[in-house]
Amino acid sequence: MLVRLTEVCSSGAVTAHPQYTLREIFINPSQVIMIREDFRLREVNQNGLLKEGLNEEHRFSKLTINRGQSGSEVVVVGAPSAIEELIHRDGPGLLRG
Repeated sequence: MLVRLTEVCSSGAVTAHPQYTLREIFINPSQVIMIREDFRLREVNQNGLLKEGLNEEHRFSKLTINRGQSGSEVVVVGAPSAIEELIHRDGPGLLRG
């Protein structure tokens, strides 16, 4: 089962003021190997640089997706705990020590 998330995409241009857009993505939860908070993007949002009308309190997570020998990273809207809950809604959760 795929999970729908909202990805934050940057223009890719290395400038003082990159452009950001949001798009819908679908991920396979079994391929997510790490979730961590993206504090830099939260600061960008609080400074009003995400022109999508997001609330300044939104948090962002960077997901590492398994691609065999390497991983790819995507940044999505949502706190790490909320994203973990979404991707493991119907399956096993993270181990708690």
